[in-house]
Amino acid sequence: MDSKDFIEYKKDLLEKIDALYQSQELFKVINLLENSELDFDLCNELVRAYINAANKTSDPYSLFEKANLLLDRFSLEGKDNPKHQFYRGYILFKQGLIEDSKIRFERALKFASVSDSKLFEQITTMLSNVNAMIERAAFKGQSEEHRKLILEHVKKNFGEYQHLCSFDNVDIFRIPPTKEHDYNLLVSVGLSAKVMKGKNGSADECVELCFALPSDYKFNPDSKSNFEVFLMIEVIKHLIATRDNIGFGYYLEKESGFSSRTAFNGAMLVGMGDYEKEQQTMILDGAELSFLELLPLRPMELNFRKAHSAVELLNLFKEKLVMITPFISTRDDVCNVVAKM
Repeated sequence: MDSKDFIEYKKDLLEKIDALYQSQELFKVINLLENSELDFDLCNELVRAYINAANKTSDPYSLFEKANLLLDRFSLEGKDNPKHQFYRGYILFKQGLIEDSKIRFERALKFASVSDSKLFEQITTMLSNVNAMIERAAFKGQSEEHRKLILEHVKKNFGEYQHLCSFDNVDIFRIPPTKEHDYNLLVSVGLSAKVMKGKNGSADECVELCFALPSDYKFNPDSKSNFEVFLMIEVIKHLIATRDNIGFGYYLEKESGFSSRTAFNGAMLVGMGDYEKEQQTMILDGAELSFLELLPLRPMELNFRKAHSAVELLNLFKEKLVMITPFISTRDDVCNVVAKM
């Protein structure tokens, strides 16, 4: 067919594809495109369909291989095309070739236009995920000598500990309830290997994370029903990967939320108000190690923190008589509650 006919043919085909996507019939999209004449744009549509279908099957490799063969077919046209490079990177990511996928995502971002907001967001999100994975893979955790020193401090100041779980060269220990502190205290050991330069020439700094849970909390770290434990793990993974300075008042946002069962989509690091100052810090090889408490935040609280200081938000908790320690997942939202009399 001549170019004019192909333009009409392509327009009609794209309309059919869009209708099939609306009804979530991915394999009909694939069948339609596999039996059509393809140019570069339609090739990308078929690659997109292969990738989407692969993400819904238990054996995605053959579909990824088909996508790669198509991408090879149009490699010259795609060398400066952000969509083509993004698909290359995504397949490499799914195949576990993280460093290679980063190269493709960076190239895709180089040629991406902010006017295509969906693609631009997809590229930046995947690049962020890849960089985080690379940072975590490079994180080696604390030396055995430093681990022993930290655990000595934990035992002396917080109580007898029990190992709960390990991940990414970080351990979480549980201190059961005591007479002085009637709640479970989770403490990380290993995060402090990430040493940060102190502000204005002060000593280097590092942190370990603490999280207080009710005395009757049922621990089952292999179950996703323990959303609080998984929240702490996710925050620690974020802290390992971030290049931001971490300290009192640091906050983060998880747009999709930490659990479908709760409304918490943010977290902030605060001081351990139930302990003396000297219990919350120690010197580790010249760096000041701070034990900071994890405070999960609801959406309105997170928005308040974005516009105000950590101290102002903590004052709001105090004014509304909402307890921080231990964390109660059903607690009131301090930005949407009337103070109790």
